Amino acid sequence: MSVSNIGRHIENVKGRVSDEESVSQTLTVDQVRAFRPLLCFLNGKDRDILYLIFVSKKKQKEVQDILRRSQPSLCYDIKRIRRRLKFISYINSVFDIFIEFVRLRSQPFTPEEVDILTLMFYTSSFTQTAEILNVSQVRVRYSYDKCVRRMEELELWDVYEIFSVIRGNLNIVKRKYKGVGEAMSEVFFPA
Repeated sequence: MSVSNIGRHIENVKGRVSDEESVSQTLTVDQVRAFRPLLCFLNGKDRDILYLIFVSKKKQKEVQDILRRSQPSLCYDIKRIRRRLKFISYINSVFDIFIEFVRLRSQPFTPEEVDILTLMFYTSSFTQTAEILNVSQVRVRYSYDKCVRRMEELELWDVYEIFSVIRGNLNIVKRKYKGVGEAMSEVFFPA
């Protein structure tokens, strides 16, 4: 499986012809710097994979050997990383709409519901939201779904879309891995 599709939505990505006559996407150091606000939401393992493939221009086989990973596992990680970056980029692009909603259009929602929506915007996790608010996950999930239905009834289409996308991408912002002791925040803060 080739990584040529990874990074397709990133502007100014250079293609290079590999020994295998396939095109592989690479990033320059300046592009990595430009994407740093998004890359900080990846754990060390994911950043290593991205840097090895897209900056160091390593082939998947070389990355497999370096990281001692199987080819299917590496391909799965690349797909997951791409999905996560795409979601975080989307959340970053709708941040102003979310802020306007919280400041000016959140009157139909209780303060607890606004807290739940805000934490879900930043974490995409029912578990983390429940832990932060010290309530049950069931309560968070029920309130969240009720709020999304109310947004639809009130025809708040822009925020309805945001929270529907979040509902379809639960736990994608940042994920802990067993055995990986990173001390980084798991709450998304846009640049």
